[in-house]
Amino acid sequence: MKLLVRKIAKSRIGIKLRNTFGFKPSSIVIGNKCEGTSISDAYLWRTDNGHKTTFKFTDILGLFYKIKDSYLELAFYSKDNIFIKKIVINKLNYANELLIDKDFLDGIEGYGVFYAFHHSESNLTDDLVISNRCYVGFSFEDKLSSFVHGNLFVRYRSLNGSNNGSDMIQISLLKNIYRIQNSFTNFTKSELFFVNPTSKKINFSIGSNKYSLENNCSILIDISEQEEISIISRCMFLRPIIFNYKGDFYDVYHA
Repeated sequence: MKLLVRKIAKSRIGIKLRNTFGFKPSSIVIGNKCEGTSISDAYLWRTDNGHKTTFKFTDILGLFYKIKDSYLELAFYSKDNIFIKKIVINKLNYANELLIDKDFLDGIEGYGVFYAFHHSESNLTDDLVISNRCYVGFSFEDKLSSFVHGNLFVRYRSLNGSNNGSDMIQISLLKNIYRIQNSFTNFTKSELFFVNPTSKKINFSIGSNKYSLENNCSILIDISEQEEISIISRCMFLRPIIFNYKGDFYDVYHA
């Protein structure tokens, strides 16, 4: 009987009921077939208004599992979830760096997200699940970059590329409140970056302002000089990346 209850509790329906009633809630769920898998965040890229992006990543499979044929696949999307380009990096060092500017994105000035998946043709164990919490740096008007690590688990893919999955971040039947523990009154400008980590449309509000995001779309919101920020949404982990500007001061971090 206990095994049956546990099985139901770990099912999609069981997790949704737990999240709704606040009983051992789970905001992030990996699919049942997520074995031998690489998990990716939705990493932000910016080439708008004088921004450049630097992606620093590690060869996880080579460094920790001594796998010599590992490679990395990167897929880039616009803020409207329109596919831009895919690149495959076959020759990996333990530490790697990629500059993402408008030239790299074929002249595009804007923002969006990209996903990073590790792959290997080697026979890997089925229970191997890796997540590379890579660092993304943002430079504004050629100032020193400010780096922030991965923010949200969003998609996963089999290490051999045979299986894809998403909707790791859960949606509740009730609204959740996410308060940012910072004041923005002392900055010249402040922005919040959000990405919808699900395959469904989500709605959220900041104060009296209401927003909608289609599946996997992203948005930058100006919240300059606001004292307190509370984000209300049914999405259980809608955590933004924050940009603060003041003179030569420039800082990027996640809430």
